[in-house]
Amino acid sequence: MYAPGISNMFSFGLRQLAQNQEQLQTSLERLATGKRVNRAADDPSAIIPIEDHKAEIYSLNKELDALGQQTGFLGAKEGGLSVVSDLMIELESLAVQAANSAGNSDEELRAYQRQADSILAGIDNIARTTTFKGESVLKEYTTNALDEDLRSFASLLADNPSKAQEVAKDAAKKVSTTRGAIGNQLKSIDTRQNVIATNLEGLNASLSSIQDTDYAAETAKLVRSQILESATIAAIDISRQSANQVLDLIKQSTQFVPAKS
Repeated sequence: MYAPGISNMFSFGLRQLAQNQEQLQTSLERLATGKRVNRAADDPSAIIPIEDHKAEIYSLNKELDALGQQTGFLGAKEGGLSVVSDLMIELESLAVQAANSAGNSDEELRAYQRQADSILAGIDNIARTTTFKGESVLKEYTTNALDEDLRSFASLLADNPSKAQEVAKDAAKKVSTTRGAIGNQLKSIDTRQNVIATNLEGLNASLSSIQDTDYAAETAKLVRSQILESATIAAIDISRQSANQVLDLIKQSTQFVPAKS
């Protein structure tokens, strides 16, 4: 049994040791995770703003992903239409050549028609094979869908070259109009992506200030806790030694007390 005063000092030392070790573990955890708040008990008042920030960041990232998907889809569509547009220019040029070549021989007309059929087949191939993630993006841009008269374009070259020019021009205009609309959409998406990126940067910085570890401050706390832990252990050892010395003195003194007669 320890003397009352020494016993109190010993108990106080043990409590201090427990507190220092708890702070030491907290600092080690914060330095390991990089987070100042690892659980609600670390800072109850910070939990709500942390979760609000995380929810908003998640929502903006989902929107950013969706915009990225949309950009990919529109990019694939615009890329395919760019090729179709080039083919339309060739088709219109062919119609101009046919119209301006007076007295074309049958062989020349057939050559124009073969070229036209090849160009139209190329347009249909692009319309069928341009996809994004397995989904066709140009179904409405086959030659039949662009203009019904394109189906008889080869015949028009021989019978009515002016009409053939008009048909090619109208189909090309439809493609150009769509490409312009896609360009506007991509520009709007890019603007929105920039806004989201700016918002995310601000939110992440704000979240970091609430949640993340201040490494310099936490390292200082760690060193302080380690010093206090060592000092407390030393104090406890001294208290234990002092208590043992007091007990030894008590035992020794009782040996010299005369027995009562």
